Amino acid sequence: MLLTLGLSAVAAFSPSPVVLRPSAQSTLRCNGPVDILSEKSSPLLWLEQQAPATTALQAMHLSMLAGGILDAGAMDAGAAAIWHGFDALTFTHAPMFEASLAVSAFVFWIVCFESLHLVLPNAERFRLDGSPPLRPLWGFGKHAHKSLVPAAAYLVSIFVLFAGHPFTLGHDLFDPLLGARPDVWAEPSFGRIATEVSLGVFLYDLLFYPFHYSFHARRSAGNWRKLHSRHHEWGREPAAHNAIETVQNSYVDAGIQVAINICVQQLSPWGHKHPLSRCLHNLMVTYLLSEAHSGYDLPFMSHRLFPNVFGGPVAHEAHHQHSAVCYHQFFTWIDRLNGWVPTDMQRAAMFTRAHAAARDVSDVDGAPADANSERHRAEE
Repeated sequence: MLLTLGLSAVAAFSPSPVVLRPSAQSTLRCNGPVDILSEKSSPLLWLEQQAPATTALQAMHLSMLAGGILDAGAMDAGAAAIWHGFDALTFTHAPMFEASLAVSAFVFWIVCFESLHLVLPNAERFRLDGSPPLRPLWGFGKHAHKSLVPAAAYLVSIFVLFAGHPFTLGHDLFDPLLGARPDVWAEPSFGRIATEVSLGVFLYDLLFYPFHYSFHARRSAGNWRKLHSRHHEWGREPAAHNAIETVQNSYVDAGIQVAINICVQQLSPWGHKHPLSRCLHNLMVTYLLSEAHSGYDLPFMSHRLFPNVFGGPVAHEAHHQHSAVCYHQFFTWIDRLNGWVPTDMQRAAMFTRAHAAARDVSDVDGAPADANSERHRAEE
């Protein structure tokens, strides 16, 4: 996984705590995993809990960064080889390639996260609520509309709005007429790819932040706030998210995110973002969005590899549980500067109902019961 290489040196040795593995014992003791945003988390506790896999992955990122600095020629040759292989594939020149790649990547990441409980022993130990996932993979079965409707709406919209138009995504990326432009088709350096991908992820998160905040601001118009309410329907569930909830958005909400992504794909210090960078950007953004909604805390996740930089599933789960905190999609810096982080009371309250529901009742598939109706009765 190509994560923000420029932050590797800081993140790998940062003493900032990360989320602890929510074992049954720790879950019952503190009503949930220790939050990365907790001011009371101990650096020594983080060092004790640092998984070997996390350390190994951090070392891998550092070695890539060091290779790009100390042996740029070898890293550039590797980037050029990947580019030539990518360019040789016929389908990468199709007008709808970028849109199709985004949909395919979402499906891949979502299926991977929602299938973890099938291959990972005692997967509930890594769930943020300490319980088995609630209705996993239903978005590809009983609730297939959760995957089919977003995919169809996105692909049809891109085709209608852009296909055949001078500004179509495919034209902008791969039209043969652009072949004479060396800044587009030249072999990319490793530094260029790393910079463009990192910058793209940062700008995507930054530009969506004010929109996301406005969706939750009390002074915003009610109709505007309702545009984002579809994405928070899972908040009624007393359980950690499933990755399929990543793509549960209203058409306008999703459209804003897509528009921001299209704009970000046009930005580069080199004047034009390289096609390979654009491809990797889509893979990275779809991964980070799916990870944020996965409901898991695993050693390879962004908030563990880059503590105090990325928020990961923990910060985003806190946002869905409490709404008025953690507005970032990926990072944490604006939330920290403004104090928009969970309080100790909010952290302690997360998933308390989930543990009670898991002890008392389960559905026919063996997953924790849907406590939605129970919550509605309580509210009434």
